[in-house]
Amino acid sequence: MMRGEDLNKNHLTIRSSAPYSLNYLVFIQNIFENSQNVDNQRPLFPYVDSSQWGLLQGVEFKITFKELWNEAVNKNMKNSLYDHNGIFELEPEFYQRLFEDDDNGRFGYSESVKLFLSWWGGIYGQMAVERVCVDHIQNIYWKLSESIKPIDDMTLNRQLILNIVYEKPLYGGTMFGSRYAVLHTEEVFINWREIATRLLDCCEDQ
Repeated sequence: MMRGEDLNKNHLTIRSSAPYSLNYLVFIQNIFENSQNVDNQRPLFPYVDSSQWGLLQGVEFKITFKELWNEAVNKNMKNSLYDHNGIFELEPEFYQRLFEDDDNGRFGYSESVKLFLSWWGGIYGQMAVERVCVDHIQNIYWKLSESIKPIDDMTLNRQLILNIVYEKPLYGGTMFGSRYAVLHTEEVFINWREIATRLLDCCEDQ
């Protein structure tokens, strides 16, 4: 299944994508986690020296991350056109809240965006994340289409939006909504049957 491709059966469609906004937040989360666990023998991706980046520290980072995560999820859930490759230039003040409001923080934000885009924009970034989940998202679709109630009303919206992030968000926050869910690659790859069961609630007709 190519990115954003519709699958049609029982009027159910699934549209999946790996958004810039949510994956950038996970990217920064991992950089923060590595900075807090410097002796970890299995650091998260990416591993980079962020000591001069002015990242928020400790509980402040975690609280701010959760707030931004919930806001970004809500924006993606309400508007499928919200996310695009210019989002960091359009809303720098939003994502920059994870950094101190000083020269170090502004430098850190700028460097983090360049680092993220250098990976995410390549075939080994966004495209790879989306492609690794293709087969299992198809499996989720067939499982859901067998389980949801049939309908006669062809105008009823039965589109499910799946946003994929490359690694698990660690600090909580919204993951499911009406006809919307955020999934991370490991759970899609390993636990797609369980996910399909959990997604049934998202597919209930409103």
